[in-house]
Amino acid sequence: MFLKQFFVEGLGHASYLIASEQTKEAAVIDPGREIAVYLDEARAQGLHIRYVCETHVHNDFVSGAAQLAAAVGAEHVAPAEAGLLYPHRAIADGQTLRLGELVITAFATPGHTPEHTSYVVADAGRAPAPELVFSGGALLVGGVGRPDLLGPELGAALAPLLYESVHRKLLRLDDGVLVFPTHGSGSLCGKGIAGTRFSTIGYERRHNPALQQPTAADFVSYVLSGNPGIPAYYRRMRALNQQGPLPWRLPEPRLLPAEQVVELGRDGGALVVDARGHLAFGSGHVPGALNVWLGPAFPIWVGWLVPHDRPLAFVFERDADWSEAVRMLLRIGHEAFIGYLPSGMAAVEEAALPLARVPQLPVQEFEALRARERRLQIVDVRMDSEWQDGHIPGALHVMLGDLPARLGALDPARPVAVYCGSGNRSSIATSLLQRHGFPAVYNVLGGMTAWRAAGYQVVQPPPLERLAGASATLD
Repeated sequence: MFLKQFFVEGLGHASYLIASEQTKEAAVIDPGREIAVYLDEARAQGLHIRYVCETHVHNDFVSGAAQLAAAVGAEHVAPAEAGLLYPHRAIADGQTLRLGELVITAFATPGHTPEHTSYVVADAGRAPAPELVFSGGALLVGGVGRPDLLGPELGAALAPLLYESVHRKLLRLDDGVLVFPTHGSGSLCGKGIAGTRFSTIGYERRHNPALQQPTAADFVSYVLSGNPGIPAYYRRMRALNQQGPLPWRLPEPRLLPAEQVVELGRDGGALVVDARGHLAFGSGHVPGALNVWLGPAFPIWVGWLVPHDRPLAFVFERDADWSEAVRMLLRIGHEAFIGYLPSGMAAVEEAALPLARVPQLPVQEFEALRARERRLQIVDVRMDSEWQDGHIPGALHVMLGDLPARLGALDPARPVAVYCGSGNRSSIATSLLQRHGFPAVYNVLGGMTAWRAAGYQVVQPPPLERLAGASATLD
């Protein structure tokens, strides 16, 4: 068989193209919105896409399944309980699809979502036994899909179903069966997801922490505790994917004059997103801009902190960054782009327009400030799991995604120093605080990593709920 994985960093999204070497018939599993990558690969390999299959209705990205199926005349296959509001082929437990010598069998594996289905593949030309499974969000590398994305009450009902799906179905496959999940490292659809992008049933059976829980009750407790936060944009993804998202259209870049960008920074209806690194942002930026570095986690944090219909203008390091930024945001359903400021901040500086700044403190300077300024508020914006692994004395823990709702916990009349794991998330936080009228904010360079390296005191919180491996750091 032919098999290729496509992986989107930051979102931790894996999708697949599988095909018969004999008939050149192919299927795409859990495609993202940017369907050209699958069309190009199929064309390069001389393949005809016959099926576009989804394991579940996705909460973390916009599906490209309907658009891809329409583009090539393929059947769009989805779980029977998916609730899609457009034509598709509903597949139930035990039903099969055929690609030449390949037999794809649907395994109903609810738990991550109510309708979740895995796809087990056998090569009938070699042996009837399964060779691999597309496990979607059920069994992951180093974890399992979390059941609480649709709310805690449904999560409590789905967790026992997830146990049954994993233990009574997937783990009954032979140890040598390859496991190809949809959620990989960087995804918030599970905790402790390993960086390795595929595995085997046997390896997961022996080493996956979720599968080492001694009882079903222990498994349920494990999968419902210690999960990372849920980005705000997840709340609209399921309904969007059920209704059928708009086709992928990459907008042409639009250059904005410096005066307009500065005015947009004051405009409550639009938002300036400064996608430069925290050092460049700290040295001078458009007042009111939100600083989210154009790294792998860019769409996560923009999607978490900015409503999807808020018009966005950008400041970039390079003009070429426009394409990368809008691609990332289109994948999570952002459509409203105004344009960008060409050549970084040079035009603003040359026009003598007002700038805002955020002091960037090396940990030595931060420690000196902490010692002399008793009014200093120290805010740790890392994930719960990172906080549980140790934090700076006197810090208040406010996970970055929760900061807009918890601004009332801070006094704008007192200075605020913010840290994370490296300085990226804390820079997002300082820009949020500035936007909300905090005049004295500091970003701690290197964050907790630099603090530990300098040998300063680290507070270990009580092991009340040790959240081992709850998430990636998302810096």
